[in-house]
Amino acid sequence: MTHRFPDGNPAGERRAVYAGSFDPFTLGHLSIAERAAAIFDRLIIAIGYNSAKAPLPQALESRRDAIVRAVDKLPEALRSRCEVMVYSGELTVDLASRLGARWLVRGARTATEFESEMALADINRRLAGVETVIIPALPELASCSSSVVRELRSYGRDAAEFLP
Repeated sequence: MTHRFPDGNPAGERRAVYAGSFDPFTLGHLSIAERAAAIFDRLIIAIGYNSAKAPLPQALESRRDAIVRAVDKLPEALRSRCEVMVYSGELTVDLASRLGARWLVRGARTATEFESEMALADINRRLAGVETVIIPALPELASCSSSVVRELRSYGRDAAEFLP
């Protein structure tokens, strides 16, 4: 089930957006979402629609449904803080501002990813005053990525160990 919150942001609520293409949503993504839900009062997992990749609308809905099922397996105290949505046509930082979120959540598996995320965090802070919280991948999940899962699948290999 998708968890929804009322419009607006109650005073003092710590609301964050965790955005990505999540194609597919891996155990690494779920780990970041779980750890972020323990930090923030509200975590909006936002699936970004990239027109350059042109996924079919049903593919986006299928992805959303898979993420909802994964989040629904989290402990109640954490899953009740999560919402899953699809968005397009706006910068992630603008989505965060529109939803009343003061933070973006990002995961980083490597030092290179961390440096890249730091540069984006600076731009997002300048554009909208939105801060970025970078959560490092757990060591056992650092090799888990959507691109690895897609490549394994393209060669007919089982990628289940990387998926919720």
